[in-house]
Amino acid sequence: MKIPFSWMKQHVQLTATPTEIADDLIRLGHEVEVVEQPRAAVKGVRVGLIESKIPHPNADKLSLLKVNIGEKEPLEIVCGAANMGEGDKVPVATIGTLLPNGLKIKKGKIRGEVSCGMCCSEAELGLAEDAAGLLILPADAPIGAQVGEFLALEEAVFDLSITPNRGDCMNVRGIARDLAADAGLALTDVDVPQVAVDAAIDAPNVSVSAAEDCPLYLARRVSGVMVGDSPMWMQAALIMAGMRPVNGIVDVLNYIMLDIGQPMHAFDADKLSGDISIRSAAGGEDFAALDGRALTLNSGDLLVCDDSSVIALAGIMGSEATGVSESTRDIVLESAFFRQARVSETRRAYAMVSEASMRFERGVDALMVEIAMQRATAMIVDLFGGSAGEISVVGDAAGINSGRQVRCLLSRIATRLGIEIPESADAVLARMGFGVLRNGDDLQIDVPSFRHDVSIGEDISEEYARIIGFDAIPELLPPLATTAPVQKDTAIHDAVAGGFLQVVSYAFISASEQRLFVADDGADIELTNPISDAMSVMRRSVWPGLLNTARYNLNRQQPGVALVEQGRIYAKTEAGHDENNVIAWLMSGEVQTDEWFAAARQGDFFDLKGALEVWLARRGLTARFIADDAIQGLQAGQSAKILIGRAEAGRIGRVDGDIAAALDMDAPVFVAEIDLDALPAGKKAKFAPLPEFPGVERDLVFLFDKHTSSDAILNAVKSAAGKLLSDARIFDLYAGKGVPEDKISLGIRFTLQDAGRTLTQEDSDAASNAIIAAMEKKFAAGLRG
Repeated sequence: MKIPFSWMKQHVQLTATPTEIADDLIRLGHEVEVVEQPRAAVKGVRVGLIESKIPHPNADKLSLLKVNIGEKEPLEIVCGAANMGEGDKVPVATIGTLLPNGLKIKKGKIRGEVSCGMCCSEAELGLAEDAAGLLILPADAPIGAQVGEFLALEEAVFDLSITPNRGDCMNVRGIARDLAADAGLALTDVDVPQVAVDAAIDAPNVSVSAAEDCPLYLARRVSGVMVGDSPMWMQAALIMAGMRPVNGIVDVLNYIMLDIGQPMHAFDADKLSGDISIRSAAGGEDFAALDGRALTLNSGDLLVCDDSSVIALAGIMGSEATGVSESTRDIVLESAFFRQARVSETRRAYAMVSEASMRFERGVDALMVEIAMQRATAMIVDLFGGSAGEISVVGDAAGINSGRQVRCLLSRIATRLGIEIPESADAVLARMGFGVLRNGDDLQIDVPSFRHDVSIGEDISEEYARIIGFDAIPELLPPLATTAPVQKDTAIHDAVAGGFLQVVSYAFISASEQRLFVADDGADIELTNPISDAMSVMRRSVWPGLLNTARYNLNRQQPGVALVEQGRIYAKTEAGHDENNVIAWLMSGEVQTDEWFAAARQGDFFDLKGALEVWLARRGLTARFIADDAIQGLQAGQSAKILIGRAEAGRIGRVDGDIAAALDMDAPVFVAEIDLDALPAGKKAKFAPLPEFPGVERDLVFLFDKHTSSDAILNAVKSAAGKLLSDARIFDLYAGKGVPEDKISLGIRFTLQDAGRTLTQEDSDAASNAIIAAMEKKFAAGLRG
């Protein structure tokens, strides 16, 4: 954003030089890209009177001029322009002058004729991007005067890069406010002229159905205007500020926007049909914008409409059909407060950036909405005639972004900055518009309505840092309170060490994906403004993201995938929402490729179960896997809940065949998920010497009911065998000839060992008998003959 120095001085009587002002702005947190000096850039360009003009003898399109610049003899200049004549006064760049475009004027010959200078256009003086001929100066321009002084060119123009959080500084007054507060100077009051109201002019009928996105809207009709060019002083100010003059009405609105930060819009009243309404788009509506683009609007876009069409994309751009032209006689002025997020979302959706949208996105001052309307009306009536009707007002400016307070501790701010906060800084903060109350270490700040960026104590720390100066803050970090070291989370690293590939997927999924593994119980967190339908809810399971990643890789001829992801899942609660930290695995396809030493092998439930057991063992934990056919999205008979101790910590199983088929995944897909927040602290590994005495290994084979849990069997074995038991596992399973249909044969292998002695036959028999008795009592299982 460019700000002419003279414009800045209209709001505060600055006495410092432009260089000093630039330093102050940088200290206050405003990035100064460059300080342009238009007046100095044309030093050496003087007012010249053309005394004679004759054709060049060797070139049809050149002329030989004699130009009087107030010296003893007129200058002889060869010129290629055609719009000047004898008696005209023009800018003359004398020998040695360096023009803004980098051209240095030298004495030379052009087609055999000597030229001792150069007559200039607006473009060559840096006043316009292009020009059709020389700049013809007024007849009263004093011969020989410096053109920069005569044209009252700016002493300096500050080109600033305003940070996105400082919407209050996207205007001259906002920057002047910071400088005035810093220097202890008075900020001039905003002029609010009162315009005579013509009772014969009806006020526009306005309705707002999208009050959340448009809490304040003002409209006013001005009749009988004669649209023409804006005055030269206004055009010059706009050009210096980097804007192109359009027509008188548009220029007035742009001037006010640059001056006090409130964007406005003008409609040709004769092109409006009926009442004005501010509403949300239904989706699929058409809009032809002022920049010539034809848009099909999205549902939820904020619109300004009349009874027949969309007349503006609120806060961004008006329609081409209702734009103001030279033939316009009646206008409707709009001044409003549009919600930042809504304007930002719509602007990004259509890649449509405007000066208005940049300010609405950052936040405007609701208290300036009516002031801008009054100033614009008065200026238009004064410059272009006409009469104004009453202002139609929907909403209340006083209730927008007002009454906000931030409470914090001065000691905390001082600790953060490493410097004490002097009371003199409070006075500067107050001049910036804040209310400041100190009570011992307590600090209460009343935030002005135009500061949308201040809401927490850290924001106040930043304000004090700007006031004191970042260069005054010590280079050393302030002492910080010591805290216990954070324990490193190795969950994902341990899983990757187990042969799985880490992936990171979005926390947003579609509602249909949510239903694959989670019932519709009303606990979904739906996004208000989703990027797309495929990202409309917060995930309650990591499995959908893993499935999409697996499908993508398998479809690209990967023989198998083993994926793991650690992340959060989200669910709505009465108190707000819950976030759980989980880790999830997926395995599908080959776990062993075809090699000379072994054939290819597809992964199965037990491959994934084994990987989880190894992962848990690294945490000093063991788990029990209890069959559970009621887990949504998993196949009955191949799914289980994971218990650690008595608490459920996760789930494991094969993805239901219908789900896999819908995703075009032919190979079985196995998934697991563990809630990291539910895991207890594991046992720390302890050193154990190798046993000095041998162990005893025995096998027992029983007939069990088919539906008996292997986990329950092993737990009973461990309980019955006593302290001598060091290991127990199922080593054989058989069902078929010789075994009843409702039974299954399981071989149990157990190992006994004592660190202090060699076991006897009696020890082995006692343990075997105890296990046999336990199997009989608990499962009615007898030894297989």
